[in-house]
Amino acid sequence: MSLREKNEVRVKMRGESPYGGEVKKMKEEHMKGRLLRGFCSAMRSKMDSGVLISVFICSIALVTVSAAPASESFNVSDAKGGSNSDNTPSSGMRAEPRQWEAFARTTALGSSGMSGYRGNLTMQEVDTGFRKRFIINSQLELSTGLHYSLRNIDAPREALLPTVLHRVAMDMHGSYRLNDKLTLGLMVSPGLSSDFKVITSSDIRVPVGLSTNYHVSPRITLMGGFMYVIGNSELPLLPIIGAMYQPSEKWSLALAFPRTGVMFKPNKATEYYLGAEFNAGEYQLHNSTLKADIISYRDFRAVVGTKWALLPSVELGVAAGYAFSRKFVFRDSSRDDIDANDAPFGRVELKFLW
Repeated sequence: MSLREKNEVRVKMRGESPYGGEVKKMKEEHMKGRLLRGFCSAMRSKMDSGVLISVFICSIALVTVSAAPASESFNVSDAKGGSNSDNTPSSGMRAEPRQWEAFARTTALGSSGMSGYRGNLTMQEVDTGFRKRFIINSQLELSTGLHYSLRNIDAPREALLPTVLHRVAMDMHGSYRLNDKLTLGLMVSPGLSSDFKVITSSDIRVPVGLSTNYHVSPRITLMGGFMYVIGNSELPLLPIIGAMYQPSEKWSLALAFPRTGVMFKPNKATEYYLGAEFNAGEYQLHNSTLKADIISYRDFRAVVGTKWALLPSVELGVAAGYAFSRKFVFRDSSRDDIDANDAPFGRVELKFLW
């Protein structure tokens, strides 16, 4: 009797099916399909914007769920030869990028005055999401995920500002290393940005970004590219330009737009950073009492913070800073724009990697 036949006899004696693994896998796929169909049905029942938006959101869920099984064919160790597109301060804490990453971040901006209005303005921001990396080979890396952001605004009633603004989007990234010197990057993030009073096709915004990293030397990298937001009325095109310098394993300096800063990593578990960033967002409005169809918010921020690796798979970040040049811009309206005074802010972030 062959070894395979012996194994089948042993499985049958235990009362199990030799095809149990396949049956279990089919059940899991069936359950995923039921959950996906239920999600799409719930979204359709709550949104009164028609078939177009329902199909859009269901497509996001479908791509995310169907992409998960493909990760079984990739090896994380292949990332050693690939490029890491994560340039946040926490990216240096690990030698290899993890396949899965999830995060939650909240930012609270302090009370400040507004030009032309009595009373104060306060804002809170919440960002959460996840992404999955696919290491194709030593040259090509892809990733996909979902991202949700919330902007809560507390302002004087006469300012006629929305109280809540939302964005939900699918993030797709790709980087290709042509050679030891040159790496190309592509980002596409279709999503919905509005007050979500109702949802229509006018809420769709699609940021598209192209970038190039040129390694002048092991310590110096030049960056260039652009970000174009399809559907945006305010600032649809932004440049990506800058340089990074790493004099040692502990220090990194970046002079770039829209983010720049200095990072110090005394050990593998801790990082400190000081920097500046440009922050902007545009949203569709569906409230006639606000007397505008589109609102944009933008500011510049100086920030200082630190990040700790609490566990091999958990990172905690704490930061504080100052927001200035703050402005609300209205489109398709006769309203004047609103300037907000400078304000301090605090930020807390939790990230999971596995």
